[in-house]
Amino acid sequence: MSDVILQQILTELQGMKSEITDIKSDVRSLQSEFGTFKSEFGTFKSEFNTFKSEFNTFKSEFNTFKSEFNTLKSEFKTFKSEFNTFKSEVVAELVTIKADIVGIKEDIVGIKEDVESIKEDTKLIPLIQQAVSEVNAEVVAGRDTLERIDRTLRGHDATLDILARRSIDHEAELKRLSASA
Repeated sequence: MSDVILQQILTELQGMKSEITDIKSDVRSLQSEFGTFKSEFGTFKSEFNTFKSEFNTFKSEFNTFKSEFNTLKSEFKTFKSEFNTFKSEVVAELVTIKADIVGIKEDIVGIKEDVESIKEDTKLIPLIQQAVSEVNAEVVAGRDTLERIDRTLRGHDATLDILARRSIDHEAELKRLSASA
């Protein structure tokens, strides 16, 4: 009977060994993402080999180990699912970032066009400055001309006042002469 039990245990161990091999294969495919998990699984494998060498103790702890193994497998699947969710979120965020980068590149193109326009406009500044200088010179010349005209008009005002007084005096003289004649 002991051989039958050992054979059953060995069969179960071989089945579990096959499951462990499957998990190892999954772990290898995700090694870059699951370095910590691999380390824990290595510890687990080491413990499993210790249990195997202590077969008499193993029989009483076998059911506990099987339960822990299934929990570990479930946690691995949960972790894998969470990782895939995280990966999807990262991909979505990358799409958003890429769209933002495209928008920024478009803004940069617009800014470059504005800079080129400003450069073209700044090429006109010397011409504008020259035109302003010419206008200022004309204004100064016009001001001088206006001052001369103003002085001339003031002189004419004085002359007109004198002539107006003389005209009044002459009229008065003519009235006086026509009244005495």
